[in-house]
Amino acid sequence: MTPPAGRSRPGTLFPEASHDLIEGLAKVPDLLKRIQPLKEKHRKALAGSVRRLSTFLTVERDSLPADYMTRPEYMAAYLHYFMPWNIYRQGRLLMGLDFSLKAGSTVLDFGAGPLTFLQAMWLTRPHMRSNNYQYVGIDRSEPGLKAGRKLFEGLAGEDGRNWKIITERQLGAARKFAPADLIVAGNFINELSPPRAAAIGEATAEDLLLQRWEGLLKPDAAILVIEPGTRSSARQLVRLRQAALATGWQVAAPCSHHEECAMPGTRGGPWCHFNFIPQDIPEWLFKFSRRVKLPKERASLSFLLLKRGENCPVKTVTPPTPAKVEGLVRVISETFELPHGRMGRYGCGEKGLILLENAKTPQPGPQPGDLLTVTWPEKDRRDAKSKAIIVSATE
Repeated sequence: MTPPAGRSRPGTLFPEASHDLIEGLAKVPDLLKRIQPLKEKHRKALAGSVRRLSTFLTVERDSLPADYMTRPEYMAAYLHYFMPWNIYRQGRLLMGLDFSLKAGSTVLDFGAGPLTFLQAMWLTRPHMRSNNYQYVGIDRSEPGLKAGRKLFEGLAGEDGRNWKIITERQLGAARKFAPADLIVAGNFINELSPPRAAAIGEATAEDLLLQRWEGLLKPDAAILVIEPGTRSSARQLVRLRQAALATGWQVAAPCSHHEECAMPGTRGGPWCHFNFIPQDIPEWLFKFSRRVKLPKERASLSFLLLKRGENCPVKTVTPPTPAKVEGLVRVISETFELPHGRMGRYGCGEKGLILLENAKTPQPGPQPGDLLTVTWPEKDRRDAKSKAIIVSATE
């Protein structure tokens, strides 16, 4: 596939992938052959290993081996399938987020695996490559950390020496590198504990996690948490968001407001996650995904970006509402048909769950992640099914 030019729509969270991101992903198979060559038995079993690991990571989560990243067959499956997709997802998101680290900054990456976020950051932040940074990847799997370091060296080449890469296997080791400017956690909190209702006055797992992280950060800092686009992960991010707002943090994205979450992922209700079409992935990843019988028509994720202080890595938070009659709505869902030839999309705003209603047109219109300015109706109209406020939106 020919990589696109990386065009973006105003306010979008998921711009089209840049040349650097796609070209970097295109190099992954050859790099893996050099840094992590497969034994014949693992090469022949690769497709089956990918499918088994996918089952463990989704519908049979309770059966996931705690040491799966140390098992050669699952390590191979992760590096050849799950890691490239995660680099792609995180890369698309990073291109839409408004943050940039200053020279000399420290990043703490919890649950770093094969340094997935590091690879995505390098490929999507070319303007940062000449600066000096300290990146600390923390994960209990030593094979994953070693493979990630070798992959980064292959992708970055000599230029990568500007970044000081450190790997640690113990969570407590993070204290040696505090205070940091940015904490990253990718596919991390969903492995800590299942989301549950807390008793009145009881601290949730997310409360305790935020307290630990706060002690590792500078006064001006940011936290970026990226999780699978599942209902359970979204519920955990809602809890983390609540804990953060209660202790003075600001939500930089994806929320367009600091009001109660309108998509908390409760039983039968919507949850905050984003799907986008991976039409720009490299040809090898497209073909390999089909060969292992796990093609992806949509890439999906949930995330939360928090900030505190005026000089943190996040340059802006959600812009203020332009006028009293206007508001900001983050598009969450893809387009679906409504009665009478209309089209709809669900979104979230300060008034809660929003149903954006449009005339049916051939244009693709707003996409998941786009931030729109809308005019609030003088009198609320509610959708009978979702109870969302119906707002007219122009294409």
